[in-house]
Amino acid sequence: MLTLHKLHLTGSAGVVKISATEATLLQAFAQSPDARLNFEKVAQCMGLVLSEEQKGNIQVRMVRLRKKLHQAGAEGAVIEAIRNVGYQFFEELTVRKS
Repeated sequence: MLTLHKLHLTGSAGVVKISATEATLLQAFAQSPDARLNFEKVAQCMGLVLSEEQKGNIQVRMVRLRKKLHQAGAEGAVIEAIRNVGYQFFEELTVRKS
């Protein structure tokens, strides 16, 4: 469960603090009908302009977000890169405002 007001991610292993940018990205995944975001949308959620230089930055941030999801209790492939498309989120996520 993602709590937007507190910027907490709660799972079976406990509570993990996340950044506002990570919360925005997770909320976008939750709102997407197929839990898939293209690279442009991911960059937009991160406050970046998509470019070849920024793709490395996006990859690093996604690795950090995956780590936090695993710390909260997610297992396996939580977020996967889809070649030439973007990213796919594979966990069920509930978003609460407070």
